[in-house]
Amino acid sequence: MKRNAVETRVIEGRLEQIEDVLDRISGLRVLVIGDLILDEYRTGEVERISPEAPVPVVRVSDSNCLLGGAANVARAVDTLGADCRLVGLVGDDREGETLLSLVEAQGISTSGIVRSDDRPTTHKLRVVARAQQMLRLDREDNSRIADGHAEELRKTIAREIEGCRLVVLEDYDKGVFGDGLAHWVIELARSLGILVVADPKLDLARFRGASLIKPNLEEALCFVAGSGGDFNARRNLLEKLQHEIGGGEVVVTRGRFGMSGIDEAGRSFDVSTRALDVYDVQGAGDTSIAMLGLHRAAGGCLLDACIVANAAAAIAVEKVGTAAVGRRELHERLPEILAICEGEK
Repeated sequence: MKRNAVETRVIEGRLEQIEDVLDRISGLRVLVIGDLILDEYRTGEVERISPEAPVPVVRVSDSNCLLGGAANVARAVDTLGADCRLVGLVGDDREGETLLSLVEAQGISTSGIVRSDDRPTTHKLRVVARAQQMLRLDREDNSRIADGHAEELRKTIAREIEGCRLVVLEDYDKGVFGDGLAHWVIELARSLGILVVADPKLDLARFRGASLIKPNLEEALCFVAGSGGDFNARRNLLEKLQHEIGGGEVVVTRGRFGMSGIDEAGRSFDVSTRALDVYDVQGAGDTSIAMLGLHRAAGGCLLDACIVANAAAAIAVEKVGTAAVGRRELHERLPEILAICEGEK
């Protein structure tokens, strides 16, 4: 739809305002804490059915390992120009070595990553053929982390948090936040005046006191009773979530329908996106939480942070695997997302 001159000026002015905030992300020191995951993809073609069982035989032609979980959030933060520090846990195994090497290749220090000899590195192996995921094999241990490792994580966090403007807590329910670590980090960060954003998985209470939380709609409906139906229903859902975490900001991601948010003043809103040819949703949530946190830490309002996060997530789902999103890609996608938002007013 063709825009008139007034609409064009509004979009251009809003874009300039957002770009000014994005410029301030450069050099911002960020601490990402959470469950580290090694994502592995094996891709190939299916030409026949196995004679041993009625299953397709995938002739593997390529294998690729990528950062997942909190490690992928750290990669997103780093790619967008911030100074990222990473704290998490890996096993004393081959997958752990691979994950550490990928972190180093990204240019992020591994000094905050604790090695454990009593649990494996969380590893997700996906088999893909004809652009479809055929199978996923998970190796993980989501039990409580040993006391010694938990204490080592706290000491590491106390060291790495120095000078940070933002802390991101990325929960995949793989054990890191199972012993009250999130409460401890939130209290520490608040005492230092540091913004804390959290991506909860199964237990919202772990993250009470956070500055901002970002569940997806399915997770949000598990945390509190409600509906994602009309705007009034979504607003009610957001208000319940905000109450549960003690008044912080809330953003609920809704896939192809965009995001809904509520700020500290209780103002709620929807941010839409366009229908996408989705290749792989893996990592879209990691991209969203990174962008939301960075934009808020750089001084942007929550509504603009959601617009930028929507644009970043739209780029991420059009890529294979846990793909990082760069500043240039954001600059190219933002006008489209802004136009959609302005057109719905």
